[in-house]
Amino acid sequence: MDEIMKRGNTRKFKDQPVGDEEIQQLLRAAMQARTAGNQTPWHFIVVRNEALIKALAHNSMTAGPIRKAPVALVLLGDSRGLTFPESWTMDLAAAAENILIEAEHLGLGTLWISVYPHEDRIRHIRSLFEMPLEVTPFCIIPVGYPADRPIRLNHFDASRIHYDAF
Repeated sequence: MDEIMKRGNTRKFKDQPVGDEEIQQLLRAAMQARTAGNQTPWHFIVVRNEALIKALAHNSMTAGPIRKAPVALVLLGDSRGLTFPESWTMDLAAAAENILIEAEHLGLGTLWISVYPHEDRIRHIRSLFEMPLEVTPFCIIPVGYPADRPIRLNHFDASRIHYDAF
């Protein structure tokens, strides 16, 4: 629970590499996420190449923080062979959240940058990585050591809890 409560968005990263072990741990956490019918519709691109990092930072108005991250994870949904094709976005959202929580546990900073359902952003990512149309970019998560402490918000609101009726 501590990681969930402490997690915040990181927009500034130290000039410090993130090791392969940490990236593997993040991806293991992602792949432990629940999926509808155990369909595991995901693929992940680990981006360390500086030119690709800069290209990802141009994906949207909010993607600028990617530019200073030592690594970015691009989460992709693959529609081929899915039993529950309407659920792939929920499956990818669960995987992304697991990455964010595990990153906090490892002392890393992250930021969820939406790609799906924005067609212009999807096209941009597809063109960068030459992926098939059955694979849809979902989000980008820059990862690095935070340069400053992220702002942490407490979103708990008891007025939004209802018992036995709305």
